[in-house]
Amino acid sequence: MVMALVSPGVGRADDAHLPAKPDAPRTDGAALLSRIQDAAQHQNYVGTFVYQVGGQMQSSRITHIGEAGAELEKLEILDGKIREFIRHDDEVRCYLPDSKLLMIESRAKADRFPAFLTAAAPDVESYYTVSRGPVERVAGRNCTVITLEPRDQLRYGYRLWSDQETGLLLKAQTLDEQGVVLEQVGFTDLTIGGHIDKGRVKPTVTSTEGWRVEKFRSVPADLVGQGWSESAEPPGFRKIMEVRRTMSSGREVGQIVFSDGLAAISVFIEPLGGPNQTSGEAKKGLINILARERSGHWLTVVGEVPSATIRQVADAIEFRPGK
Repeated sequence: MVMALVSPGVGRADDAHLPAKPDAPRTDGAALLSRIQDAAQHQNYVGTFVYQVGGQMQSSRITHIGEAGAELEKLEILDGKIREFIRHDDEVRCYLPDSKLLMIESRAKADRFPAFLTAAAPDVESYYTVSRGPVERVAGRNCTVITLEPRDQLRYGYRLWSDQETGLLLKAQTLDEQGVVLEQVGFTDLTIGGHIDKGRVKPTVTSTEGWRVEKFRSVPADLVGQGWSESAEPPGFRKIMEVRRTMSSGREVGQIVFSDGLAAISVFIEPLGGPNQTSGEAKKGLINILARERSGHWLTVVGEVPSATIRQVADAIEFRPGK
């Protein structure tokens, strides 16, 4: 369940679930990141990129149309079993032909490459040192290299290659505290701009008759009002979303998301007695996971942050019924 909800394109934090806040002044670092995000959402582009973590590599092809404030996107996984993600604004459909399975997530927000921000980051330079490097080429295009070095041990660092002409993110690396690359993703070929026929963002599958369909939906929720609270958020992280998700089985799961604009941490809350409730810690790529019982509920904390940060969040979550 957790990996399904935090998989690319199905778990992005969304400020729309919380009351609007006054705009904060943008720093130069925030402006650079906002330009990257804007390009990912509004540019037309078609390309192939490679994702690498450890000794594993995966190639994907993305076709993106941004027009009239709407987004249409098709992501095809090119290695292993066939998988296609079709996104229309905040609905994502995942087609798995080998399993004859269609998964539909409503109210989803895409945070997969080449998008980067999980939430607005006006104070990014309070928690990261942002610097510009030399111009380097990626996929035949000149890019500005941007380095974000964390000011503490609670988050990873990043190195970004932003297209000079459009701002689109063409390559990204995630770095540990020694500057060692933990994961990287980058385009190997890319076309930006121009008209893209909408037929290119349709699923390859022409019929899903006889397939199993699993639907995941979420609605805004007041989990804090129900008694859940965070006694001490990690510095720089703020609550950006509270929702209640309904799984295909009908089981409901609460979710609170914290973000510093770049990294996001999700706290999933569900009743005891569900499937696969085993306490402990696990790691999948950069994603650290901690699961435990708390106040008669089952908590699962997930995020692309160091394990110490995950533990800090898990230790600070409290439940006070009737609060």
